[in-house]
This record gives sequence, C-alpha cells and structure tokens, in this order.
Amino acid sequence: MAQITDVLTASGRDGAYDAVLKWILLMALITLGAVVSYDYGLLTYLFAADESRITVLIAVLYIGFSMHCLWILVELGREYRRAMQIKEQLDRAVEVPDLSNGGGMIDRYIADVIRSREHPGEVEGNAHLLMMSLGAELRRRTKIGTYSSDLLYKLGMLGTMVGFVMMLNSMGDLSNFDVDTLRGALQKMIAGMAVSLLTTIAGLIGGILLRLEYNIADSLVTDISQTTVSFTEASLLPLLTRTDRAEGKDV
Repeated sequence: MAQITDVLTASGRDGAYDAVLKWILLMALITLGAVVSYDYGLLTYLFAADESRITVLIAVLYIGFSMHCLWILVELGREYRRAMQIKEQLDRAVEVPDLSNGGGMIDRYIADVIRSREHPGEVEGNAHLLMMSLGAELRRRTKIGTYSSDLLYKLGMLGTMVGFVMMLNSMGDLSNFDVDTLRGALQKMIAGMAVSLLTTIAGLIGGILLRLEYNIADSLVTDISQTTVSFTEASLLPLLTRTDRAEGKDV
C-alpha cells in the first residue's frame, strides 16, 4: 500500500501517476457495475445457476490477475520515474554523471551501457542491443496479461462444453416417457444451458476487462522505452563518445 501511495503522491505527477490512476478509475467502474449487478440479483443468479462452479473460478482468477496488474503498474511506475530522473540529469550534464542509485532495470541498463565503453568503437552498437534487451525485459512483465485474458476466455469455452454435455446427458433420462421424467429432463437441460451461457459470458467479460487493465501497463512500458531511447540517443551516447575522445580512446 505504501508503494501505491509513493507513486500517487511523488512530486512531478507523470505517466506513472496516470497509469495507476487509470487502473484505479477502471476498477472503480468495474466495482460499481458489480455492485449494481448484485443489487439486481444478477451476480447471485450467475453463481447460483452455474452448477459447474467455473464462474467462481473465473471470478477468483480475475481478482488475482487484477492485483498482479496493479503490482506491475507500481513496479513499472518506479522504473518510469527513475528513467525521467536520469533523463533530467543527462540533459544538464557535460560529462557522464554518477548514475548508480539502486538495482532497478533502468539502473542495470545504464551500468551495462557504461561498461560497454571497454570495447572501443562498439558503444553505439552495444547500446542498441541493450535497449532491445531492456524492452524485452519490460514486455515480459506485461506478457502475462495476454495469457491471463486467454485463460479466462478458454475457461468460458470450457464451461460452454460442460453445459452442452449436461444438456446431452439429460436426454438419456427420456427412455421412460412420462410427465415426471420429461419435467426432470427439461430441468436438467435448462440447467445445462444456463451453465453454457453463464460461463461463456463470465469468461468473455473477465477476459475483456483484464485486457483493458494490462493495456494500461503496456502503455507505461511504451513510455519507459521511449524515454530510455530518448536519453540514450540524445545525451548518454554523445557524452560517452566525448569522454572516450577526451581519454584518447579510439571511437
């Protein structure tokens, strides 16, 4: 909770603040929709009519992945603010300053770029490879969003298949055709249809909402990557080249 507060109250509100705020506003709307649905009895019917309990599993997974998305946003928010701090330092610097300030992804990237000076003439090429590596590491944080939304879609489809099986199974009760048997078979058929439709709806809604949440994290990753490319190409590499020339290195 303290980390979320740090992101929201830190000086210079920026992309990190906007990303967490967007997530909070989205979750507020989702919570409002859930409260209204519960008030009208829709949520109660959703969980009560689903005999397979797949909708309960979808709901639990949705909440878990939403918390994971918030954790990613807080972590990426710190990296974004660190990238902005480095960009401001480099814009004012006439030589490469001491940028060691922690063990985050941006700090490790900067340290790797500076260490690449040990190979004269390859600083720029190494920096480009390191930028690609940093982008891949950032994207790895949000890639679980694609898997999680697909998982909810597939759970909804699984519920559809389970519902169809329940409907077909009810047809076997019609061997002795009478009113009571027909009534029972129809009740089972309706229950199977309810499972099929409700799990499909739950899976689709959960997957779409998760995709919206992780899209916020994806946009923050893009901001971090753009900021990193900006200060690397416009400030860091020229400063490294200038330092190498001053030290008499072959660049």
